[in-house]
Amino acid sequence: MKLKTLVLLALIFALFSFKSDNTKLNGTWKLISQNLVRNGKSNVAITDQVNGEVLKTWSDKYFMFVGKSSNGFQTQHYGGGTYELSGNVYTENIQYHYTQVFRGRTIQQYVELKGDTLYQIFPLDANGHYDKDNCNIEKYVRVD
Repeated sequence: MKLKTLVLLALIFALFSFKSDNTKLNGTWKLISQNLVRNGKSNVAITDQVNGEVLKTWSDKYFMFVGKSSNGFQTQHYGGGTYELSGNVYTENIQYHYTQVFRGRTIQQYVELKGDTLYQIFPLDANGHYDKDNCNIEKYVRVD
């Protein structure tokens, strides 16, 4: 009996060890800030109900986002497509976007998870690295 239990536990452990890295993104996340770093100087924009909100949702293969911004007028934001995650390098293949020029684009970002906080940092160079003095940092918190 103990041998059967041990084999069953080993099988369950093996199955979970092959789980995709993508699933750590699964769920819905709320954008709480955007940090534009230019020449080492930071300009942080906090998003809230007054100036706008964005939600981004991931499944194992797909992402989508929806939101609005209010800077004197209201703009709706939406988009989605497929994605891949290899280590910390995240690649979006944009199929739908409220701005036509983004449709069909592939965008790479650096993704970092710290508990219930997700950071997406871009642009990346050919080696998957970003320039800390010149980058955009989006900060999300998990809501689901």
